[in-house]
Amino acid sequence: MRKSWRPIFAAALLAAGCSMGAPHRLAVRFDLAADPANLNPLFLHQDAASVEQQAARLAFEPFIDFDQNGREVPQLLLRVPTIANGDLSRDGRTIVYRLRPQVRWSDGVPVTSDDVIFTLRAILDPRNPVPSREGYDLIDRAQARGPHAVVFHLKRAWAPAVDTFFSYGYRPQFVLPAHILRTQQPLGQAPFNAAPIVGDGPYTFVSWRRGESLVYVANPRYWRGAPRAQRLDIRIIPDPATNLVLLQSRELDWNLIAPAQQSTLRSHADITYRYVSTGVVAGLVLNLAHAPLDDVRVRRALAMSLDRAGISRKITLGRYPVTDVIQPRFSWAFDPSVKEPAYDPAAADRLFDAAGWRLGPDGVRHRQGKTLTLLYVQFKDTATGVRVATAAQAMLRKRGVDVQMKTISGAQLFLPRTGVLASGNFDLAYVPFTMGSDPDDSSILGCGATSNYMRYCNHAVDALETAALASPSRPARKILYGRIERLVAGDVPIVYLFDANYIYAYRRALSGFYPNAFLPTWNAYSWHLEP
Repeated sequence: MRKSWRPIFAAALLAAGCSMGAPHRLAVRFDLAADPANLNPLFLHQDAASVEQQAARLAFEPFIDFDQNGREVPQLLLRVPTIANGDLSRDGRTIVYRLRPQVRWSDGVPVTSDDVIFTLRAILDPRNPVPSREGYDLIDRAQARGPHAVVFHLKRAWAPAVDTFFSYGYRPQFVLPAHILRTQQPLGQAPFNAAPIVGDGPYTFVSWRRGESLVYVANPRYWRGAPRAQRLDIRIIPDPATNLVLLQSRELDWNLIAPAQQSTLRSHADITYRYVSTGVVAGLVLNLAHAPLDDVRVRRALAMSLDRAGISRKITLGRYPVTDVIQPRFSWAFDPSVKEPAYDPAAADRLFDAAGWRLGPDGVRHRQGKTLTLLYVQFKDTATGVRVATAAQAMLRKRGVDVQMKTISGAQLFLPRTGVLASGNFDLAYVPFTMGSDPDDSSILGCGATSNYMRYCNHAVDALETAALASPSRPARKILYGRIERLVAGDVPIVYLFDANYIYAYRRALSGFYPNAFLPTWNAYSWHLEP
């Protein structure tokens, strides 16, 4: 394999006029907040929204994307399948995806329906450690209709299908190059996982120095034409304060910043901002498998102990509005009338007392000789999350809850099977959930769901989730999701904090930078640096 991909790298680097390690004057420079675990889009992890998906989107095209205004944009597809254009059957069980005929992989091989079928089989192959097969396991059969059309037949109607398959599902997938990966079995150990040398996106992978940096160069065969930014220099820097210093010193061209950091950039006239409504809904997940969090009175008391409006105002300067549901505020399924228990310290005290947790002379609550002690796990990769942890600990301490803090990395928190959330070694944890373009939240709130870190199970919620996924009617689904949101708000498995409106600081010399609700790198093909 090495003999076949080294010449590709060499040609790309010569075209960009740069070397592997040296920075280049036409390079766009930014950072990732953590080192990717994997660069193969097949194996993106749940927390990959901020790192692995950003990298994957540089080198791979989804079927459908969303622009900065939230409008659907066909990418690898000629058009979005609908009932009106005949590509979606009225019963929702048959979908025709029509590929753009001019798209080629970066090595010149055409992207065809064979690649789609190959990738679908790889997703469904139980030998491959794919984090989730949600939705894809509902495909009864898939068949090519010529080189540029694929037909999916579903076992049953699944409302999110069109916007989910090879697009922004809860765990996005991208079509992979069959001609490369057929020779790299088993895929779990494929060299492609650390060096995705061929893609169909605007940039081509060059190098990855683990824990330090990634380099991509412009793909001259990109279907829109080669991007004007000849190279991307990406640094891996988990510390938000360091990222801010690098932006101030002109070593980064853009960076996601916390609201509290914006004031430190006021004096930099060459820096401006994009404010983006996102699908990121952050909250404190409660581990219902651990007593006393299995008692809804305790969970409601915890919610009443937290001044969420104050957290939004003081920590995010109001940029992240308080929310009470998992649905982003821009979603058509968002119901503003649903409310979790509001901040009410006196009512919280009464509920704690009713549950048997009474305040002792030491200022901490006790029941039957046990102290109300909760382990709060935070990950250090988010400046906002770190500040939330400090505030929440202080607020709960006032109500007699002894909160013990444990700080870990994002990777330690979110790793499948062995991570803290997956293993359940926590009581409270700050989690930013990244929602997809469809409001399906069954993978978070469903009994036994993959990202149900709370170990929450309400069979009435499960029944409503099933009905919402089967309904072809958006108005009917909106009603169903409203009922789900109301039940969950009463059960309080998550104390929702806010729906993040991200602030991206970027240099005025960087043109074409328009992050969407899901990724800042979705339109990297349009970036370029003005002289």
